Amino acid sequence: MSTTHVQSLPNVRGRMSYTEFGEGKRRRAHLENGTDRIAAQMGDAASRGDFIVYCEGQKHRHPNAVNEGYELRISWATDELDPSKADDIQRGMEYAYTLCHELAPDSMCWVTMHVDGEGGCVHAHATIANHDARTGQVINKGDTSLYAPRVKAVNDELSRENGFSVLGADKEMSLWEQKRETFQPGSFDQRLGDRVAAARDRSSTLDEFRRNLELSGVTLKETTKTDRKTGEVTTGWSYKAVDEWGPKRRTRKRRASNLADDLTREGIEAYFDQKQRELEVPQQDAPAPEVLPDVPETAEPAAQPSADFALDVYDLDRAYVSEMASDLQKAHIHRSREEGKPFMDERYERLVEARNHPDEQLAKLREDVDAARREFYASKEALDTMQHPCPGLLAGMHVFAKARCNARDPVSRMMADMTAMMLRMMIQDVLAEERRRQREEAERRVYESRKSMWDAEKRLKAAEKALSNEDERETKAHAKTMQARYARARSVSPSTPRSADKDTQFGE
Repeated sequence: MSTTHVQSLPNVRGRMSYTEFGEGKRRRAHLENGTDRIAAQMGDAASRGDFIVYCEGQKHRHPNAVNEGYELRISWATDELDPSKADDIQRGMEYAYTLCHELAPDSMCWVTMHVDGEGGCVHAHATIANHDARTGQVINKGDTSLYAPRVKAVNDELSRENGFSVLGADKEMSLWEQKRETFQPGSFDQRLGDRVAAARDRSSTLDEFRRNLELSGVTLKETTKTDRKTGEVTTGWSYKAVDEWGPKRRTRKRRASNLADDLTREGIEAYFDQKQRELEVPQQDAPAPEVLPDVPETAEPAAQPSADFALDVYDLDRAYVSEMASDLQKAHIHRSREEGKPFMDERYERLVEARNHPDEQLAKLREDVDAARREFYASKEALDTMQHPCPGLLAGMHVFAKARCNARDPVSRMMADMTAMMLRMMIQDVLAEERRRQREEAERRVYESRKSMWDAEKRLKAAEKALSNEDERETKAHAKTMQARYARARSVSPSTPRSADKDTQFGE
């Protein structure tokens, strides 16, 4: 749950200095140590100092303006945003930035996050510049609803959308079907409430509701009051009709809140908003029509793309279009400010239209991609691509080239970027396939080298065995030859016995 507080800032620089360093002993300690109390910060300017200079410059541009800006403080309970977790601080900062642009969509803002408060809660100081870039004037609080009741209402609605709890349980709304029984049967209040409820149930829009009220003889009056002390502006409805059933025929009126909560201004608007969302949900949930490739009947069956072809399974989401349009809008604003040009031009309007109505841009993007698919399948290049090791990558490059060549404006470039995301997915698949192929090739080379090593070892052992056998054979042959020579020599010249007498040794 979060609480909000709005404060006027005659001097933005002084307040921004407080949110950076604090005050008193804390400020002196930060300045001496070269530290600050900022847990996180973000904004529409290039830096914190640039935002301060911008606010001061707008004060000189509007000399009659009293304030340089406004500060919106948002604080969360510790059980919802943990001050020790960086992700929770980042979430709170992004929420505060979004809330600023919900309240003042055409004014620059700067968000500073703190976690060093007395309660130890995560809280944001969001400073909004007192300048409306769309009108070129100071912020009109009646239009931007920077008064406390409206800020609280917008904060509660945005909290529900972002998964935050709302401070205090929402009181149960009183419904006319239940409260009509509290009035006397046939009384003016009961008959008036029945007319208003019937006109609401027969209508599809707020304008149609007003027309049906007039046809029923009921006049809707809207009253706006401003509190002189707090400056808060409140708007209420009352219904007026002729009382034909009382003792005297006269015109009477009743405040809508006295009848039932669902017949008040907020209740009626919430009723038609819910009705509009119910009409949009079936259109968003409806599956996109399947686009079959426009392949000639005479084409070979082998030329048909496979069922798991990457170009066919890729689908676009409306969230991609909204996020991309929002990013392009911010980039366009920054670029225009750097160039010193006003960013409220035709291009900015197209980006806002794309962000607010992503379904139209999504349908256009799907049409472009489907047209590129049909052209790709019908071309001769499709046949060559099917035979390539990476058919999905080539197909994606073909579609990306077709979408990129028509990118003449930010919306078209956004569509080209969507196609580039599809191409990136295809490239990732191709890289994964290439890594798998390289791994298998490396394993095959290791196996082959190991087989060659085993064959070399076998050949070495065989050579060693052959050499050993050859040495043994040569030794035996040499011994046999020597024996033969000795025997032959003995047979040719037999030896004579030597005499023991020395004198008769030579026959003397």
